[in-house]
Amino acid sequence: MIRTLDHTADVGFEIGAPTLEALFDEARRALLVTMFERPPGKGEKEHQVRLRAPDLEILLVRWINELVFLIQSAGFVPVSSHLQLREISEEGFSFEARLGGAPLDLEGYGWQGEIKSATFHGLDVTHGSEGWRAQVILDV
Repeated sequence: MIRTLDHTADVGFEIGAPTLEALFDEARRALLVTMFERPPGKGEKEHQVRLRAPDLEILLVRWINELVFLIQSAGFVPVSSHLQLREISEEGFSFEARLGGAPLDLEGYGWQGEIKSATFHGLDVTHGSEGWRAQVILDV
């Protein structure tokens, strides 16, 4: 579930999923929908991402910012992912992603503009009876 949020100077989204891994994958998908009118459907390149953070909010911001970097600086558009998220007792969380991607094609994908970063403003990651939910604001 992805819902775009109206925000004065930035752009945001609200996402929901049954598991944490699915929530982080929804964040990837929401970012692509935010950045491109026509995100690519498949890709043949591969990339690995490993992240750690003391809590889920910081981990989600790091994940989104890593994706922004891959797209805008490395020219790699992550169109698929296999994610593993683990809680490490006192250290927080460990995250690994195997990404499938396509080369960046601004015109072909309908580039909608640069994203500076995910922010902590309005950031919320919660677990409830219907699964996991998150709200993210992106600085554009």
